[in-house]
Parts: sequence; C-alpha cells; structure tokens
Amino acid sequence: MADTATRRAAKLDNRAIALASLPFMGMISFWQVYDGIVPKMLTNTFGLSNSLTGAIMAIDNVFGLFLLPLFGILSDRCTSKLGRRTPFILLGSGIATLSVPLIAIANNAGSLPLLICAILITLLAICMYRTMTVAIVADITPRPLRTKADSVQKIVGYAGTGVMLVAISVMVPNVERPDYLPLFLLQAAFVLVSAVVYGLLVKEPALVQKMHQKSLEMGIREDEVEKDDSPEAGGKERVADRSMRLSIALLLAATFFYYMSYNAMTTNISRYADIFYGMAGGSYAIINIVTIVGALASYVPLANLSLKVGRKKVALASSLVMVACPLVLWLVPGFSPVLYLVFLLMGVSLGGVDMCVYTMILECCSSNSVGRYSGYYYTVSMAAQVITPILSGVVMDVNPAMLFAYITGMGVLMGLSVAGAKHGDAILIDEVARREEAAEAE
Repeated sequence: MADTATRRAAKLDNRAIALASLPFMGMISFWQVYDGIVPKMLTNTFGLSNSLTGAIMAIDNVFGLFLLPLFGILSDRCTSKLGRRTPFILLGSGIATLSVPLIAIANNAGSLPLLICAILITLLAICMYRTMTVAIVADITPRPLRTKADSVQKIVGYAGTGVMLVAISVMVPNVERPDYLPLFLLQAAFVLVSAVVYGLLVKEPALVQKMHQKSLEMGIREDEVEKDDSPEAGGKERVADRSMRLSIALLLAATFFYYMSYNAMTTNISRYADIFYGMAGGSYAIINIVTIVGALASYVPLANLSLKVGRKKVALASSLVMVACPLVLWLVPGFSPVLYLVFLLMGVSLGGVDMCVYTMILECCSSNSVGRYSGYYYTVSMAAQVITPILSGVVMDVNPAMLFAYITGMGVLMGLSVAGAKHGDAILIDEVARREEAAEAE
C-alpha cells in the first residue's frame, strides 16, 4: 500500500511537461546552429579575425547578463489571459522565426551590416523568451516533482539538439562558400513548430491551477511560501529570510562555478585532445558525444533518486564525481580507452548538478518569482561563460597540461557552494505520499 501511494504521489504529467518543454527544445537547438555556423560566416565570408569573431560571438552572453533577468521579472508581473510566460514565448519565437533565416540571407548577400543586424534581432528575440522556457515547467509542477520535471525537459531539449546536429552534418556541403539558408530555414521551422504546438496544446493558466491543486494535496500552499511584499521591498516578490537569501546566493555561486568548470572543457577539449590524445580533426567529438550520453542517461534516475534522498545529497554526490573525474584526467596524462568511462561519469555528474541546483534555487522562492530567479540563474551562467573561456585560454597558453587542474579547481568551489546551502530541498516523496493519504482519509 505504501509503495502504491508513493508511486501515485510521484506521478508526473509527462505529456504536459513534454509539451511545455517544446519552446526550450526550439531555443536550445538554435545554439548548435548559431555557435557552429556563424563563426564560419564571420571568418570565411567576411574575413574577420578570430579575435573580432570571438567578440561578436560573445554578444549573446553580454545580452544575457541583463536581458534574461529583466524579461524574467517582466514575465512574473505579466497578467495576460494566456498566462505569465506564454506571451513572451510566442512573441519571442515569432520574431526568431523571421530573423533566423535572415542571418543566412545576409551571409549569401555578403552584407556584414545586415548580418550583424540579423544577429542582434535574433539574440534579442531569444533573450525575450529563454528564461520563460524553463520557468513554465517549474510553474506547472509541484515543488517536490520539479527535479523530475526538469529531467523530462532536458531530454526533450537535447533530443532537438541532436536533430539539429544531424542536420548540420547532412545539410552543410564541403565547399568553400556553402549556402546555409536551407539549414537556417529548418532551424526557423523548428522554432516555429515548437511554439505553435505549444500555443495550441499548452493552456498555461489551467496547468498552473492544476499545479496548485496538486500542491494542496501534498500539503503545500504556494500562497504561504515566505516572501516580503512590503513597500520597503518595492512591493516585489523578495525572499525575506536571511538564511534563505544566503542559500540562494550560494546556489547561484554553485551555478557560476559549474559553468566555469564545464565551459572550460567544452571550449578547450578539441585543442587539448589534439595535443595530449592525438585526436586530430574532428575525432575529439567522440568525447563530447560520450559526455552527452552520460548526462542524458543520468537525468531520470538521478531525478527519481532526489525524490527519495533529497536534491542536496544528489547534488553533493554529483559534485564529488565532477571533481574526481577531471582530477583523474589531470593526474593521468595520455590517452587510454578507459578515459571514455571517465568522460561518461563526468556527463552523469554534470546532469546531476545541473538539475538539482536549479530546482534548489526555485525551492527558495515563491511561485510568483520563478521568472526572476530563473533569470538570475541564467545571468550567472552567462557571466561564467564570458569569463572562463578567457581564463582557461590563458591556462592553455601557459601550460595546456594544467587545463583539467583548472577544471578541478572550479569543481571544488562549486561543491563547497552546494555544501554551504542550507535550503533548497523539497519534502521527500514518502512524506508527500503520507500527506496525500491523510488528505484522502479526511
């Protein structure tokens, strides 16, 4: 009977979560095309230097530093009949659908001003709804199940990423001046279809109401989550408890160091593998594939484990693995097939930290400020992705053998930040089941 009650309590509306994750899929798949192709346009078509190309490619991170929290706050205050997140998702997706192909058109026309204009419009459109693609899933999910919902969203999102990676390999010919328009039209269609299906099938207000009802069955009243609406706080959803604020700051710090560690590897692994593993050309990509497979395989099992033992324990255990793996790679130079297992475990740990830390942050705020804190989460991740390519690049210039020492150090700081956070765990699923049984008995 207890096992049955627990399974019922842990039941997630996977269809609703998957549909609500479609805009996230359309958005995150865009970065594969943008990060992979636009630098080629800037250097090959327009002859820009690597440094100038890098500066242009950093615009999205600079935009994200201030636009993501801004749009997150605006969505928290939105009172549309469509809901708080849906108007931003539909408008941002609509603009991106039009501007994404314009990037390829500008490249074909050889117009750098048009290309820069198309890039700026597209990045603004993506920023307009990027935070909302994750906030909507949190909005429609009871607090104890948010990590599990996040695992579903990650799987949906990275499935779309895989589709676009295949599209890039198939649709980009090996010629001096490729025509990228078919690929960018496909990406625009991906964004549009994702938004249209979402708009037709996801009724945000109804799903939010359903979340509140399910939360009440779990003994959680969202309107009683601690916040400060006093005039001194500007009438905004602010966390009043100092200990809670410290936990949020530490969890945001953990997010920062997570991306300092992870992005250092993704930025430099191609050169590192060439130098130390003898992986020339694109053969290094198998390392990325193994790491992604590890992350995808870990999402659901670790999310379910967090329901039983708590998010913090899963995040801490994942942090330890995320430190141990690059430590091994640093101390054991040279290539061996056994290293693929290390990269696989690193992917597993990346998935565990990524899911748990974000949902721990949301656990510390009220349902009326999910957009704000989702924006803060993305802001610190963007800040890390601006800083760590520079710092890790210096390491690669001075002593490439120390790359994984740098990654290990960032991982240690991440783990210490998670360990210091005193808040962020939801009630465990066994307690949820007990409360639901008590409510039914009454």
